[in-house]
Amino acid sequence: LIQHLMDRPEPSDLFLEARQIASVHLQTQFEQHQNRFTWIKAELTYPSFDHLTFGYKSSIFSMLIELIDESGNSSLTDQQRSRWTDACAANNLIPCLFKIAYVGLMDAFELHPIHDGWNLMDATGNESIDPATVATEAPVEMSAWEIRNFSIQVVRQHIEEQGNEVLSFCDLPEVNPQIWFRDADGKTNWVIVQASTNKEIPHADAWKDFAQSNEQLLPYAGHFAGIQISSDQATLLRGAGMFVNFRGLIPVTS
Repeated sequence: LIQHLMDRPEPSDLFLEARQIASVHLQTQFEQHQNRFTWIKAELTYPSFDHLTFGYKSSIFSMLIELIDESGNSSLTDQQRSRWTDACAANNLIPCLFKIAYVGLMDAFELHPIHDGWNLMDATGNESIDPATVATEAPVEMSAWEIRNFSIQVVRQHIEEQGNEVLSFCDLPEVNPQIWFRDADGKTNWVIVQASTNKEIPHADAWKDFAQSNEQLLPYAGHFAGIQISSDQATLLRGAGMFVNFRGLIPVTS
């Protein structure tokens, strides 16, 4: 089932402005902590269960931006909250709400963070979160989402190093293909990314007929990217060294 097409919905100016405010606000906090925080996902992706993701020590924080209007109404739906908290629970992520006050004007709007400091609240919106004190230094195993996100980053970097332009990507498990890009000839391509943590690189064979059962893909060139990831540890740990075996894109359409 194709759930991630190249032409994703355009976000509203309101959301883009709110996201910019949140990004700059958090980056300022990072700098106050000697930039020991790192962005895990700062790009805008669609669909996605969160809006921004960052890490510190062995913890990863998943953030949703919540706009609160003058009447106290929230921009988030119950479905958004549920999908987000479920994803955080499944992948050992710390959910954080970044609350922004929204004031609508005649032909514009005003936005500003509700709280000083980090301006991060827990999923209930009742308790403030200070990532610098909440983060753990204990070893934490990488989740399935982290492995998928990292694998997509590897492939994106390879695509760009080959002189191509990444158009969009998605790291949700139910979405295929994961990456769309424009090649040097101006043609649009898609990529299926599959990762393995065992000794074998994933094979492209299972995806040879993928486009045939998904007519939207037929006009475009398709590729498969199999990545094998391992480490010296028994499991992959956050922040630990990894060995990556990736041999490039394999065509899966004629």
